[in-house]
Amino acid sequence: MLLFMAETLGKDDRQRLMDMYEKYSRHMYARAKSILGDGFEAEDAVQNAFVSVSKKIRLTDGKDEDELCGYMLTVVKNEAYMILRKKKNEDLPGELPDVSDGADTEIEISRREEYEYAIKIISEMDEIYRGPLYLNVVMGYSAKETAALLKRRAATVRVQISRAKQMIAKKLKEAGYES
Repeated sequence: MLLFMAETLGKDDRQRLMDMYEKYSRHMYARAKSILGDGFEAEDAVQNAFVSVSKKIRLTDGKDEDELCGYMLTVVKNEAYMILRKKKNEDLPGELPDVSDGADTEIEISRREEYEYAIKIISEMDEIYRGPLYLNVVMGYSAKETAALLKRRAATVRVQISRAKQMIAKKLKEAGYES
């Protein structure tokens, strides 16, 4: 679809769209996946975002790198939320609502508490471990790409990511959360 949309653009606009895809698609995917929680839906959101951007490619003219990155992330965020809204509205008519005994709510509250505690652990973690963990887990960079960004050896980054995960698991276990 992106290639098809690109073919409808002029040569300069097509090249600009392809450059933006190369530069921002990974960050956009990570943002969409963090909202949707599903890789396939995140890919759809990124694709939809680039279709939207291709229709309004002139809006990207004159923007500096930070503005353009912010714009692209905003477009994909909006696309991700649109997918969520569509999923929510797809409830089949005539279906009875799910009546819960409260057990599901209790589980969700417990998961939320565990998540918040894990975030606290990460925020208190030494930057040596926090940076590689963030780039690898949240942003989706490989250990090799993370190493290049942080100007470290790939083996060092792999060890730092592993140790960070071990620290999180240990502290969660000590706090009584099961992993």
